[in-house]
Amino acid sequence: MKLINWYLKGSQLIGQVTGSEKYEDGSFVHTSTIVTAMYDDGLFLFRTENSIYECLSAEFSGTVDELTQVIAGCTENNKQTTRVIR
Repeated sequence: MKLINWYLKGSQLIGQVTGSEKYEDGSFVHTSTIVTAMYDDGLFLFRTENSIYECLSAEFSGTVDELTQVIAGCTENNKQTTRVIR
């Protein structure tokens, strides 16, 4: 499942969802709490309490400084790990 036009609010994601079995494409969602976050070459993988979301850095709707903080806060920058989760 992917989020576009996304941002962080505390430890949760907010954005438009695509590829969800539960929500119609384009619906705005407010996720459960983020458990882990990984980043590799413009792609974030966020595991929340209930789901896994793919988010592209190019679709982040915050500032460059906020995006830099999100990248710095990721717990894993390992390409192998991102391949395993997909």
